[in-house]
Amino acid sequence: MPPIYVKGGVWTNVEDEILRAAISKYGLNQWARVSSLLARKTAKQAKARWTEWLNPTIKKIEWSRDEDEKLLHLAKLMPTQWRTIAPLVGRTATQCIERYQQLLEDAEQQITGKDLSLTGPGAEASASKRVRFGEDATPESKPARPDAIDMDEDEKEMLSEARARLANTQGKKAKRKDRERLLEQSRRLATLQKRRELKLAGINTKLAKRDRKTVDYNADIPFEHKPAPGFYDTTEEDIMNLRAKAGFDRKTNKTGVFMRESGTDSQGKKRYRDKATEIAAAEQSAQARAQHLEELNQADQLSKRRRLELPAPQVDDAEIEQIVKFGTRGDRMQKMYNGGDAQGLVGEYGSGLESMRTPQMAQDRVLESVREIQAISEQGSVLGGVDDVLPLPRPRMGGSKDVSVPRTPNPLALGPGMTPRRDALGFNTGASSSQDLGRSLLRAKFKSLPKPLNNFEILVPEEKSIEIETDILIPDRGELEAEEERRKQEEHEQELAGRSQVLRRNLPRPVATVLPKISEGEYAAIAYEIQREMQRLIISDNEKYPEVGEGHDTDLPVLDETLKAQAFAEIEQEVSKDAEFILKTNTLAASLDVPYVLPGLGPDKKEYTAAKEALAAALVSTATEANDAEKKLQKTMAGYMRRQQVLSDKMAQAYTGIAELAVERALEETLLQNETVALSARLGRLQEEVNFLTDAERRGQELYREYQMV
Repeated sequence: MPPIYVKGGVWTNVEDEILRAAISKYGLNQWARVSSLLARKTAKQAKARWTEWLNPTIKKIEWSRDEDEKLLHLAKLMPTQWRTIAPLVGRTATQCIERYQQLLEDAEQQITGKDLSLTGPGAEASASKRVRFGEDATPESKPARPDAIDMDEDEKEMLSEARARLANTQGKKAKRKDRERLLEQSRRLATLQKRRELKLAGINTKLAKRDRKTVDYNADIPFEHKPAPGFYDTTEEDIMNLRAKAGFDRKTNKTGVFMRESGTDSQGKKRYRDKATEIAAAEQSAQARAQHLEELNQADQLSKRRRLELPAPQVDDAEIEQIVKFGTRGDRMQKMYNGGDAQGLVGEYGSGLESMRTPQMAQDRVLESVREIQAISEQGSVLGGVDDVLPLPRPRMGGSKDVSVPRTPNPLALGPGMTPRRDALGFNTGASSSQDLGRSLLRAKFKSLPKPLNNFEILVPEEKSIEIETDILIPDRGELEAEEERRKQEEHEQELAGRSQVLRRNLPRPVATVLPKISEGEYAAIAYEIQREMQRLIISDNEKYPEVGEGHDTDLPVLDETLKAQAFAEIEQEVSKDAEFILKTNTLAASLDVPYVLPGLGPDKKEYTAAKEALAAALVSTATEANDAEKKLQKTMAGYMRRQQVLSDKMAQAYTGIAELAVERALEETLLQNETVALSARLGRLQEEVNFLTDAERRGQELYREYQMV
């Protein structure tokens, strides 16, 4: 019984090389085809091996501190989402998981203080995947195992099959493509030869119309991209191209087309002729590939260190000796006058600088992040079912400087400081003492102020009941406009009804408002009031409803209907009382031989004659003025009148032309319809002739073929 292999396990160097060669041929998408070359690996394992170890873009160097901080920060934000975290950190998902577990273990050892114990990790720290003893849970992310001296039979068979398949660049599909290309080329050449023979015979044929999506290699240039017009003139180049094309056409028509060798013979001769060249090219490509892989392996395994370059010293030895001399001179002077009477008169003005020391480093950020993550994972939720998220400070991302971490000061980066204040004997303490005195006085005055009384009383405002009107209907704008129109109409009717009887009955109105004087008598005062009221009424009617172009400023107020009715009632009452006055008035009116008119407005013959003469004179003067104005207008507007006549004639001609063009258009449309019908008939006849010629040509070809066979 043959042995049963479970696919997987540690990768070997042979499998890695086969995987690299297969990926270079099949790409990064056909993993099933790639895994078919590996007898002990699946497609998923082959893809994982490439993405976890063989990809040249994978970083296999040591983790930096910034990467650790970034990994822990992203692990807090997106726990267990390692495939999302990996591209952000710049590592693979397996590397992120392993580094995260290692950081947790290191932090646990620092916290418990058992980093030197020999107990080892417990059972809970083992991998969740069930593997046998001695196997690795993630063999795809580990270095390859060296090849054995004596390989197994299945490994030898796998290696030979991979060599054969990867070296075969002319498979069945490639041969089929070459064969189809040769057939298409021969078909195209046959079509061209046929068209040329028919053209020599006097028959011009056209190629069949192809689909828009396909390329006609006989008429078009495949994948042609016409360049955009530039700044310079290319007319000379176009002329040269046309000349070259015309020369080629003449040469072709004269000597014919030179047919090349057949596809099979040319391929065979080329294969035998270039066999040595192909072998040399294959060896060269194999050497280049091996050299490239060797460079990649060296780049993965070696990490170069830069040379330490220190800055040049800024202080020479001579300057250091000069500084020492100045210091010793000051010390000598201090010792000389230190024990005398002037001991208290000289202050100590030494620099007081001490040697700079490296400050104590702050707490490790990585350790803090690990502790916070452990606190989040161990602490339970108060409400249950919800994870508590601690307000964690955002760590440094990348290589930015952290101000909170103390560092050794750089003496070269320190600039010149301010001049030190030397006041050992206390000469400048007066200003500070006066300032302190002012502050103390101000502080005492503030203390003498009464304490604030924080007595507050809250007044709750009374709630007013809000009545909501729900039955109020908002009228429509159209209804409001109609109501306003009706109101205006009623006001107009009321205004017309309030006019005088003369206007309502359309009686003639007097023009003169100056009435004759009233003789004195018993009823003189009453007649005067009546005459005055009549005068105001005439003026008001002429002002509101004028007939003559004269205006007055007097306007009677509009009376109310009730007041008007009351006035008529009082008039009736007075008329009934003064019957004698009415009788005398009627008698006086009857005695006159004229119709009843207003006093002072009766007919007068002299006035009629004078008015007639004045009217005749006015007519004569008006006619004279009209004749003069007509002559002036005729002189001024003569040019405009002629222009109007010319434009009228042109407009009439244009209208006539439009009518004629409309008739011609109708005739042309009718002719187009008739020509369309006739064109279809002619096309049918021509198609029949073409079909007849095609049949005749086909029969001729058959006869020619039969004669050749005989």
